[in-house]
Amino acid sequence: MKKHLFRQKGFSLLEVMIALIISAIALLGLAAGQVKSLQFARNSFDYTVSIIHANNAVERIWIDICQLQDARQAFDQQYIESLTPALQRYTLTLTGVAEGSFANDFTVSVQWSDQRMTDDLPNAAAINASYPQLPAGCNG
Repeated sequence: MKKHLFRQKGFSLLEVMIALIISAIALLGLAAGQVKSLQFARNSFDYTVSIIHANNAVERIWIDICQLQDARQAFDQQYIESLTPALQRYTLTLTGVAEGSFANDFTVSVQWSDQRMTDDLPNAAAINASYPQLPAGCNG
């Protein structure tokens, strides 16, 4: 008597399902990594834009530095608000200088809000501004 042994050719349904589940998990992991990468890229963009806004504020003060030091230009809330970025997403703060009294050394900080970032790091960029004391009555 001859026995017929069946030899399997191909994959069983169980093997295919396990491979499909492993592939799905790997693809979901790649997608999650891509989403996180996009979040960090957006945060990096916001950081770059805030540095540009801070530098812009420092450069705009340079234009009036002589008048600000001689108190011919008022360093009031209106002047400070003129330095504020046009985009409402960013907030400019001057630290080390008070309204009505200009100082040559202070910090310009620009903050933004991003609820997607959960790393508990501040969403802000700051630069230190330091201006030389110009002679009285200078011609800016």
